[in-house]
Order: sequence, then C-alpha cells, then structure tokens
Amino acid sequence: MTNTVNVSVPELTGSALVRLAGIEEILGLLVEFSREWVRELTYRSDFPEPAAELAQGDIWLRDDVEAWIHEHGDALADMLKPNR
Repeated sequence: MTNTVNVSVPELTGSALVRLAGIEEILGLLVEFSREWVRELTYRSDFPEPAAELAQGDIWLRDDVEAWIHEHGDALADMLKPNR
C-alpha cells in the first residue's frame, strides 16, 4: 500500500490539502521499476521539479508525478520491455 502525506499550509494553499510523494511513494506508483530506475527517472529534465528538498530526499507534489506518469505511460512501458 502506498502512503500519501496530505499537508495543509493555509498561507500557501488556502484550505486545500497538498498530496506529497517521495521516492517510496513513487515506487508504489511504478511497482514494476526498481528504486534505481525511479531515482533515474526523477533526474530526467522532463520530470516534475521537487516541491521541497529535504535532508532525507526530495519531495514532489503527487498530482504532478501522477500526471507525468500518465503522460509518459507508453515510454515507461517500453522501458520495461526486454531488449530484442
């Protein structure tokens, strides 16, 4: 099960909750990928920018990550195909 952190920062978001995701949560969304592959994906220039950089690692807005995965679904599936 993937954990999601919901944060409300009224000064920044009003009353809206912000869903955050770190590497563990992204691994939960891309279960076929290894931690190393997920880390490499986050270094791509087209991957969403982190919302925060913490000592334990970067944190992204989960909605941004989910949108990126949806947009790049075909390319991600091709990465999982064995080389022929």
